[in-house]
Amino acid sequence: MIFKQLFDPSSSTYTYLLADDASHEAVIIDPVIEQAERDVRLLREQGLKLKYSLETHVHADHVTGARALKQATGAQTAVARDCHADGYDRLLSDGDVILFGSEEILVIATPGHTPGSVCYLWRDRLFTGDTLLISGCGRTDFQNGSAEALWESVTGKLFRLDEQVLVYPGHDYKGRHVSTIGEEKQFNARFTGKTREEFLSIMANLNLAMPKRIHEAVPANLEGGGSPAPIAASAQPAAVEISNVSPRQLADKAREAGAQLIDVRTPGEFETLRIPGSANIPLDRLEPAALLARLGPHAPVYCVCQTGTRSQIAARLLREAGFQHVVHVDGGTNAWLAAGLPVERGGRNVMPLDRQVRTAAGTLVVLGTLAGAALHPAGYAVAALVGLGLTYAGLTDRCGMTLLFSKLPWNQSKSGARLPLARG
Repeated sequence: MIFKQLFDPSSSTYTYLLADDASHEAVIIDPVIEQAERDVRLLREQGLKLKYSLETHVHADHVTGARALKQATGAQTAVARDCHADGYDRLLSDGDVILFGSEEILVIATPGHTPGSVCYLWRDRLFTGDTLLISGCGRTDFQNGSAEALWESVTGKLFRLDEQVLVYPGHDYKGRHVSTIGEEKQFNARFTGKTREEFLSIMANLNLAMPKRIHEAVPANLEGGGSPAPIAASAQPAAVEISNVSPRQLADKAREAGAQLIDVRTPGEFETLRIPGSANIPLDRLEPAALLARLGPHAPVYCVCQTGTRSQIAARLLREAGFQHVVHVDGGTNAWLAAGLPVERGGRNVMPLDRQVRTAAGTLVVLGTLAGAALHPAGYAVAALVGLGLTYAGLTDRCGMTLLFSKLPWNQSKSGARLPLARG
């Protein structure tokens, strides 16, 4: 895990860099355009590939560095759908999941400071933007802010999180770096011991001057940020068009002409439950070169699986084969179901492959440990071998047990896999 808290002194803005150790994929939250050179240099020094530049809201006190970072690294940019901003690659909704490497970030909609304000929850860390500051909160007297909505977002959502969750704000003007949900519940001057009516009165009587750069920053940030002088080329530019979509975005995008939605789960999983219009090509049977010849390099291809792990592997293989528009579906069919989107169901009920593997691995570890304790020390070797296999799978993204289970009879189709026929 890589985590850095960066600071822009002119706007007192915190920018956060998160990265996955194994894949070296990274995410930046709330970059500042004046610090884009610093951020690109840091990415290079750490050997990181920036996958996403995320905004907590449309800022009024600084211009985001999102567009500059995209130009330098090929990263996708993202902001909340309710910001009504046009200049971003991905529009986020409450409950969306951002994936980078083996890490995930949960999007929590927290309207109030602005209608499109969101917080990002990663592991035990909450990045709150201007929604919740250390012993304070963002103002609500411009950009269609709402003190009523902010009260509900903080007390009804954030304060219900575990009190040990770390709070990393978007700004601080007194040199403070981090707090916790528990500390904010106990000491925050805007909320602690206050009724809703008292909070509304406080917010209505702040009488603050407008941010100095509001007339420059807001229009620029609605368009994805400014365009500074070119930053020196990144060591890892994007070679082809790559994007990630949430299930709700997929429901719209997959209707475009020539789009192919490829489900890389096993046939048994596919027959149990599937997204309408999807075609089943199990990961172990995926032949990227043959599919490229069949569909053409410009066909939009969407890859989906159960949780998003196998589809990331498939997307990488298809990109390497020459597909120019490969889209990975964050969260897979699990996220599709959670979003309440329609599915087709078959007569079978096969446990998802990832659960089969976890169940089998856990059973082997328990049996090996029991055998080692009760029968012969060699039983411990079974548990150790399973542990080594899981470690190898985590480091290399290759799991022999998954490959083996995918070929078992109950994971196969009785009627044959449905393959895409259209040519892009």
